[in-house]
Order: sequence, then C-alpha cells, then structure tokens
Amino acid sequence: MKKLLIGLGVLVVLLIAAVVIIPLVVPLESYKGEIQAQAKQATGRDLRIDGPISLSLFPAIAVSVEDVGISNAPGASAPEMVTIEKLDVALQILPLIGGEVAVDRFILDRPVINLEVDADGKANWDLQTGGSAPASDGAAADSSGSESGSSAVSEIRLGEVRLIDGSLSYIDRRSGQEERVTAINMELSLPSLSAPFAAEGSAVWKEETITLSVDAENPRNLMSGEPSNLAMKVEAAPVTFSFDGAARNAGELGLQGQLGLAIPSIRGLAAWTGNPLDFPGEGLGPFNLEGVLEMMGAKVALTEAKLSIDEISGEGLFSVDGRGAKPMIKAELTVDQLNLNPYLPPEGGEAPAGAGGGATTGGSDAASDGAGGDWSDEPIDVSALGALDADLAFNAGGIQFQNVKIGQSSLAVLLKDSKLTADLAEMQLYEGSGKGRIVVDASSGKPDLAADFDLANFQAGPFLADLADFDRILGTTETRLAVTASGGSQRELVSSLAGDGAVVFKDGAIKGINLAAMMRNISVAAIDQSFDDAQQTDFAELSGTFQIDKGIVSNKDLSLVAPLVRMTGEGTIPLPPRTVDYEVKPKLVGSLEGQGGASDLAGIAVPIKVTGPWHDISYRPDLAGALTDQIKDPGALLEKVPDGDSLKDATEGGAKGLLDKLVPGSGGDGDSSPLDLKKGLFGN
Repeated sequence: MKKLLIGLGVLVVLLIAAVVIIPLVVPLESYKGEIQAQAKQATGRDLRIDGPISLSLFPAIAVSVEDVGISNAPGASAPEMVTIEKLDVALQILPLIGGEVAVDRFILDRPVINLEVDADGKANWDLQTGGSAPASDGAAADSSGSESGSSAVSEIRLGEVRLIDGSLSYIDRRSGQEERVTAINMELSLPSLSAPFAAEGSAVWKEETITLSVDAENPRNLMSGEPSNLAMKVEAAPVTFSFDGAARNAGELGLQGQLGLAIPSIRGLAAWTGNPLDFPGEGLGPFNLEGVLEMMGAKVALTEAKLSIDEISGEGLFSVDGRGAKPMIKAELTVDQLNLNPYLPPEGGEAPAGAGGGATTGGSDAASDGAGGDWSDEPIDVSALGALDADLAFNAGGIQFQNVKIGQSSLAVLLKDSKLTADLAEMQLYEGSGKGRIVVDASSGKPDLAADFDLANFQAGPFLADLADFDRILGTTETRLAVTASGGSQRELVSSLAGDGAVVFKDGAIKGINLAAMMRNISVAAIDQSFDDAQQTDFAELSGTFQIDKGIVSNKDLSLVAPLVRMTGEGTIPLPPRTVDYEVKPKLVGSLEGQGGASDLAGIAVPIKVTGPWHDISYRPDLAGALTDQIKDPGALLEKVPDGDSLKDATEGGAKGLLDKLVPGSGGDGDSSPLDLKKGLFGN
C-alpha cells in the first residue's frame, strides 16, 4: 500500500512538474506524450491521459487533468489499476519558499482503485522500476543529514481536500477473497498543523454504509511525539466504535481515553463480515462494551469496563500484552446472573429411555433406542491452549445451565505454557456448597486431564431433577471425585480414566419402588410392577465408594439402611464399551431402626442383576444366587425370616405368610422339602 501511495504521489508530482516547465505559448496537449514517458519511467506502468489538461500559474499553481488511467500488472483482472475521472490540484507558490505546503484544493473525482494479489503472492501495487533505486538512495542520504525530509516542511495547510464517489476493489488469488468498497467520499480540513484537523467520510461495504469521523486537536504534537486530544467514530448498522481521549505517536501509537463499542447482534456482525457463526443456541445477540482504554503499541488495557451481552451484564478489567512471544491476557469479570442456556444447542428428540423414572426389565423395550452412542475417535485439537497465556478471574452471583441453578460462584483460570488450571473456589449448589479443580495439560500435543471435586450437603432430589430429569433419589448428599485421563481422542480419554470417589445420601428416599413390597413376591413381573410413581422406599443412609481403572468403574460397598430393608450392592460399569454389570441385594429384616442401624441383620436376600448396554439396561432377579447357600437347609432359611408385628404389615402374615408367598402350596408349615422349596421359588 505504501508503494501504491508513492506511485500515485509520483504521478501527481510529475503531472504538476511537467505543466510548470511547459512554456505558456506551447499547447499542453503537445506534451502528453512526454508526461506519459516520464510516468512510465517512474512507475513502470503506462499512463493514459484521454481528457484535457489545464494549467494556471498565478496566484497558485493549478493543474486539472481529466480521464486518467494507470495500467495494471500483467495477468491482473482489470486492465487498469487506477482510473481517475478528474484530478484538480491547486498549490500556492510563495509559501513553498519558507518550507510551507499550502494546498488550496486537492480533488479526486470518481477514482477507481483495483488492488490484486496473484497466486504467487505478488501484489499489483508493487511498482518495480529502474528509477526507484535512486529515489531510495536519495531518501537514505537525506535521512543521514542534519534534517530529515519531513522536518524540512514547517507547516501544512489544507484547503478543499475531497475524494468524491471513489471505489476500491481487492482480490487475493491465493485465498479467493474478493472485497469491494464503493461510494467512497472523504473530506479533510487542516488550517494549520497547530489547528484542529478534521476528517469526515463514508463508504459502502457489503451493502452497508459506513461513516467515519476523526478530530485531532493538535496534529503538530502528534507528529512530534507529544500528546493531543483525539476523537474518532466509526459507525455502521452492524457495529459502532468510538474513542474520545488523547493520542501520542512517540515511536509507538498510544491512546488513553473513553472507548465505546456497540453491536446490535454479534451473529449479524459476523455474517456481515463474511464469517457466519456456526454456534449453537439462540444467544450472541446485542453486545455493548465501554471503559477506559490505555494502549501503548501492542499493550492494551481496558479498565472500569462495563459490558453486556444478551441478558448478561457485568463489570471488570481486561488487558492484552502482545509484546512477548505469545499474547498474555488478564481479566477480572463480575456478573450478577449468568444464563448459559441461550448458548446451548436446543434439546432435540425425546428423553432417553428411563429418564425421569421408570425401569426396563427386558431387552425389547429399550431396543428401539438403537445401539446407543459411542465415543469419538476424532483427534482432539488442543493447539489453541498454546496460542496464548491467560490469567482470568470470574465471579457470578448465579449461574444457570439448562435447568441447573448454581448460586454464588468464584472461578480462577490460569493458562501458562499450554497448561490450563481452573480452580472453582466457591460454588453454592442446592442448599449446599462445593469446590473443585480441573487441569488440562496440552504441552505434549495431547490433553492430559485431572479433575477433583468435593460437593457437600446439597439436595440430590432437585439437583438430579434439574440436571438429568431424574427424580428417583432424594436426600442430603455429599460426594467426592478425583480422576485423571490422557489421550488424543474421546475414546482414548475414557479408556485411560483412573481415580476414585464416594457418595453419601442421608435421610432420603428412592422414589418409584417399594423394596419391602418387591421382596414379598420376587419375579420379573413383580419387579416391573414394583416401579410405580406412587411407591417409595425411605432410607436413613445410602452410600458407596468407587474406583476407576482404565475406564472401568467398580464398586463393592453399596449400602442402604432403611426400616425393614437393608440393601448392598457391587459390580462394575465399564465406560469404554458403555455397559453395566451390577448386582444389588435387597434384604428384608425385622428391625425398624433406620440411621445408625446395623446393615448386616439376618433376613432373606434375593439379588437383582442390573446388566446390559447403557441404552438397554435390564433388571432381573437372581433366585439361584439367593438359594445357593440355603437350599441345603430350609429350616435355617425359615429361622432367618423374623416373625412378629414389626414385619406383619410388610409381609401380610409374618414369616409363614412370607414363605407362602415365596413357595405357593407350602402352607407355611416348614415341612416342605428342599426340592419343593427350590421348585416353588423358581416356579414363581
């Protein structure tokens, strides 16, 4: 672009110089050929002058040229790189003696500039000529002298300076990018270098009118490195940017003042610029930002910042330091309420089978869900973590994610050398609290993950209902989780998952099932019928710990303590194949004792197998397992069935009634043979 401006400047100077030295008695039309030859030597391009040339020498040098064109580079799309319908210049003579440049008028009427980069990366504004080297040497010699070329000009005065109805096109053959700006109009005002400078203009880009205004209080200060008040504004329908403060050009451009940015729609702005956002949800609408801008070169800071995006508003400070090998971003942001739902994809389809309650006792009901999902083998790109460093602090009065509502939260994020550490120092969650840490180390090119969370005294019922539409477990809950994983894809991460955790539910209930009633009639049909929204099993405590090794979650100590019922469980949940292999053992006991009661009281236990892929889990009683150790001694089995009023309501007749339920036709007299007992149990 600099060479283009130099070329245009050379053209203008040559035009002016040529007409100044031409005797008035000689018609200017006779010298077009000489002017074109000089332009060819200076720029390497052909100069076309089809219109008339006019000259005036007093009281100012005034030159007017019409219908001018400069040829384009070989192979370019347009035949000419620049065309000008009319160039009108008037320069005062006498001020030049004192080193002053006084331009009465400089008018470019309907200029058309065609910029293009070819497939090899060569720009058409690269004017390579034999005459450029001496000019460069002259500039170097001038810079080595006592005064630079710029210091030789003591004053600049601009009168009527206008660009009328211009257009600019840009083509990049390497990327296929094409841009066109039309209806370019610009007007400048500069009475002197010590007087205010003003510029106003407009242009049309992508069918939107953009207006620009710039006001500088003292241009001389800006040229000498001293500060000057500066105001600028760029406005279009998709975006408005403004700055009002002070500027300084001391080696690096410095700005300090009030900044404003208003975007009616982030999505609309992205689409206007040709980069539509492929981002889920309905958010990314209005965005507004204001604050105090402090910039010095590549270091930018915004303090006293207030921002809003959609319905979210907050305040804080931001800074970007681009002087190092990687940009460093620092930010502190506090928002009142953060609703993430507008930025999430819409919920599609029906909930998975079993969501919100209900169980599947066979494989056919869930088969309609297909084979279920699977882990992805697509490589995970973590290169973005190495592109910059960051130190971020975030505070929110409340956060909403889908239906999950989180209270006061505090998050700190540190990104350094491709390692991201996110510390959740505070989180208010459903009458409880929590904290945690997530570490993602991408220094090896693949993510190494570590997560550690502790949640205490939160209400599981409303939390699980909001999180997964699952309302089957109630109680005050504590949970702990510590896991690590490493791998280049989702499948590799899941397969390498390792760690442990624990969960405890207190003073709660399992909704949808009555374990005591189910135990009175163990069968597939009975289990199916036992899942009923009207049923409920109250418990004093439900707890368990788990370990994870190579993606396989194992548990051996599930324990439920409730009046008349105890339940244990153990098994595995292999995450890589997305399956379940678990066994629970509900047991009827004769104690009404709840929390603090023994979990190993004598009673009848019938295991229930929970198996299958995640999308098709089945629940079946394991009667053979229940009788393995007891079939040889049915009397011992009966002794374990307590009698009395405490169990009477639950079993409709005490131990004898229970045995009659288990073994139809036995009469509950205890005289049945082991074979009859086994046959009755399996038959039912």
